[in-house]
Amino acid sequence: MIWIAIALQLILSAGLLLAAWQVWTLRKTLSKTVNTINDWTKICENGLQVSSPGLEVARDGVGVARKQYQALQGQLEKVRNLLAVLGRGVSFVGSIWKKTGKSLSNSVSNKSSGSKHNVKRRR
Repeated sequence: MIWIAIALQLILSAGLLLAAWQVWTLRKTLSKTVNTINDWTKICENGLQVSSPGLEVARDGVGVARKQYQALQGQLEKVRNLLAVLGRGVSFVGSIWKKTGKSLSNSVSNKSSGSKHNVKRRR
């Protein structure tokens, strides 16, 4: 019975030793990862400090482009409205022209057909 208790204690101790070693290895790996990320953060911060004037210039350019775009949007709306009015005017004039063109062609065809009838009667 005592041998069973000793065997259980040895197995339990070996398992706990293995778990402690895994935790210790994980701690070392996490520590290395944290150090690497901190180094990357420092490098990125240094790079951003150097490029900060360039970013300011880019932001200013974007602001100017936005203002120009808004101004052009207003002008584009005016042009669209003007083209819509011109399109309506052209279709209106075209419909009137077609109507007057039909009446002119009808009167011309009536005159020419009348003259043909007259010619036929004369013969």
